[in-house]
Amino acid sequence: MSHFNSSKLFSLLWQTLVIILVLSGCGNRYEAELRESYVRVQSNVNFLKGQLDNRQLSNALLIDSYATSLIQQKPELTDVARLLKQEATSKGNAFAALEKRLKDVILNPTDEETASFSRQELTLINTAADTLEYNNSLADVVNTLASLSDGQLPVINVPISHKAGVQSSNALVGNPSYGHWQQDSGGRSFWAWYGMYSMFNNVMGRNYYDSWSSRPHYSYYGNYGRNRWGSNRDVARNNNLSRRYPSRYNKPTSAAKTRYASGARRTSSYGARPSTGGKPATSRKSSYGSSSRSSSFSSSRGFRSGK
Repeated sequence: MSHFNSSKLFSLLWQTLVIILVLSGCGNRYEAELRESYVRVQSNVNFLKGQLDNRQLSNALLIDSYATSLIQQKPELTDVARLLKQEATSKGNAFAALEKRLKDVILNPTDEETASFSRQELTLINTAADTLEYNNSLADVVNTLASLSDGQLPVINVPISHKAGVQSSNALVGNPSYGHWQQDSGGRSFWAWYGMYSMFNNVMGRNYYDSWSSRPHYSYYGNYGRNRWGSNRDVARNNNLSRRYPSRYNKPTSAAKTRYASGARRTSSYGARPSTGGKPATSRKSSYGSSSRSSSFSSSRGFRSGK
C-alpha cells in the first residue's frame, strides 16, 4: 500500500514538473526572442548616446550655436536657452524618454499578444534611435530657439509655407518628451510642460489644444516622428484630441490613421499590456533630406552620419 502511494505521488510530481517545464518553455520562447532584439536595440541607443556626447550630430551643434546666440541677444532668456541646450546631449528630455521606453519594454511576456506589442515597441524605439532620424528630430529644438530670437536666427528644414508659423510658435508643444495634454477643471485641454520646461508658460504663454490646433503648427515630431516611431499611446491620444477638437489643420494623416487602426488603441508603450494585435506601420520618407531607417534590428552603423 505504501509502495502504491509512493508511486502515485511520484507520478503526480512528475506530471506537475512536466507541466511547469512546458509552460516555462512557452514563456522562454518569447523571452529569448525579445531579449535578443532588446540587446541590438540597446546597442543602437548606446551608439546614439555616444554620438550625442561626442558632438557628432549637426543639429546638436546648431542647438549649441543658437543657444549661445540667444543668450547674447536676450540675456533674460538664459535659463530657457541653457535648458534647450541640454537637448544636444544625452542629458536632454528626448533621449531620456527614449531610454525610458526601452527600459519599460516587457521582455518576459506570457502570451503572444503582449509579445507582439513588445516586438513593435522595440521596432519603434530602434527607428527613433537611428542617428539620422534623431538628428532630424532635433530640428524642433533648433526652431524653438529660433522662434525666441525675433527672427534673428533662421528656422531650418521647414517647408516655405510653414516658415512664418514656426518662427512664431514653440515646436516642442505636442511632443510627449516635454509634456502632455491634460484637462483643466472646465474640461478644456491644455499643454502641461514637464519640470523646468514649464518656464515656457511665462515666455510664450499657455497653449490650449482647441486654439493651438486651429492654426497650422509644423514640427518634425508632429508631422513625421509621431507616426514613424512615436508610442501607440501618443498616436491614440493625438487621434482622439483631433476628433474632439476638429479643425482644418489637425486632421490625421493617412499614416496616422494607419497607425491608429493597426495598433494605436493599445493603452501604453510604457509597460502596459496591449489590447489588440497589429504590426508596426511602414515609415514614410522624410522631407528633411533623409529617409526613415529600416525597422530591422540589424546594425547599420557603417552608414550612419550626423550630417
